Formats: sequence, structure tokens, C-alpha cells
Amino acid sequence: MATHKPVDKCKLCGNVKELRDSHYLPKHLYAFLRAWQLTNPNPVMGVGSELKQISDQYRGYLFCHDCEDLLNKNGEKWVLANVPKDYDAVFPLHAAINRLTPKFAGEHYVLCNVSGEAGFDIDQLVYFGASIFWRGAIHNWRTSTGQRAPKVDLCGYEEPMRDFLLGKGSLPDDIVLTLDVWPYNRVLQMLYPVIPNHLPECQRYWFYVPGLLYALYFGANIPKGARLRSAADGFVAVDQKAADSVLDYTKRGVKSQHSGPGIEKMHQAIAEVRSKTQPRE
Repeated sequence: MATHKPVDKCKLCGNVKELRDSHYLPKHLYAFLRAWQLTNPNPVMGVGSELKQISDQYRGYLFCHDCEDLLNKNGEKWVLANVPKDYDAVFPLHAAINRLTPKFAGEHYVLCNVSGEAGFDIDQLVYFGASIFWRGAIHNWRTSTGQRAPKVDLCGYEEPMRDFLLGKGSLPDDIVLTLDVWPYNRVLQMLYPVIPNHLPECQRYWFYVPGLLYALYFGANIPKGARLRSAADGFVAVDQKAADSVLDYTKRGVKSQHSGPGIEKMHQAIAEVRSKTQPRE
């Protein structure tokens, strides 16, 4: 990245200011993926068609200091404080939602209204989710190794979502943002930027940070089931099938890529660490 800070129009407020080195996914989340017990603690990332242990992030000069602060205080800071910070670490929101009486419960799925409930700040959670989907649409993000994030097209909803992030309006009626809390005690320590997964009747995107699976639906024909799960109305789900789909997506992604230099050594180092650690009950 450039060592100087460029002066240009901020993508959020629209004012010409000195721009910060902005991140698509908050940079501190990458630290939660680092394995400090290993000689090389960096997370595994797909670079081209190869898996590597590398410190690399989607970033670019997009936002001014004031807008970075707005994004942080309205969502990022709270979310970072409430997701697992390490493999097998405590996940506060998992414990918090398990204490609630669901509004709906199925065999593999529960839906809770978390408005006003201890452990949840639904406004912060919604703001954070909306900010990530919006960031994905307003810039072609890439890492220093040239890895490009999947393209996101919000079909004209970028401006209404920008107004929402600036506090100038609410999310439009034909946008629904949903949130799932990871259902299992052992949380998947992965990061996925916004990824398309469209339905026949509407557009849908999703992203994942440790313990939180967000989805965004938009268009005139959003399914009723998605509308009933609107996080803006206070609802958060625990969905085992959705979590299993993320696990399957992860496994297929790993299988589709070659192991680059150092990955075998990483597996050996992990085995050595685990041999010295008591099994988790």
C-alpha cells in the first residue's frame, strides 16, 4: 500500500478529505484467526489456487477519519468485543441466545427476538452487517497479493444503504438483513467477504465472521420466511442447516486448492500442540 495518505472524495460522507487505509472486513478480525501457539501464526488464505499461511487483507483508501470512526462506534467495536477471539474461545452471543425463549423453534432452527435482551445490541449488529454488504458493493476490493473479493451488485440500493449508515434514513422495505448466531460450541474461525447466493425470486448475498452469519435479501419478492427473520425487527436465528452449509462451503474450498509451501509444516505444528493439550470435553 502507498505510504502517504491520498486526498480524495470519501466513499461514505462524500467530502474531499485525507483518506485512511480502509479495510473491507475489520483488520482486527484477522488477528482472531492467528494461531499464536505456532511459529508461523498467520491464518491460511487462498491465494490464486493455492493455500498459504499469510497475513493479507482486503483493503484500500476509501474512507476519511470521521467515517472510519462512525463505522467503528456504530458497529465494528461492539461486534469485535462479542465474537470469539481465538479457536475454542468464549462466544458471548452463543451463551446469551441460549438463555432466551425462542419465538419459533423447529428441529434444526430457532428464532429469537433479542430486542432489549442482555448480551445483545441489535442496532450495532444490524449496522455492522449493513456496512459490510455496502462496502462490498462500492469498491473492487483486493489484497496485496492481488486476490480479488467476489463482485457485489446491490442493484441501486447502494445509496439508500449509504443514507442508513450516515443516520439519514432506515433500510428500505425491500431490503431484509438476517443474522444467525453459530449453533455449535466450537465456532468456525473463518472470514468470508460478501458472497452471492441468489434465489429465483430475489437477490441474496451472505458473509461470515467468527460466530456470525449474515444474509442480505433485496427485491420485490423476498420470501416471507426471510422477512420474518429481519434483524432490523430484532430477530436473530440459530440455524444448524445454515451453519452446516458454511462448513461444507469451507471444506469444498479447501479441497479445490493446492497446499502451498509451509502448509504441511503447519499441520505438523498443530499436531504437536494438540498432543500437549488436554482434549476438549
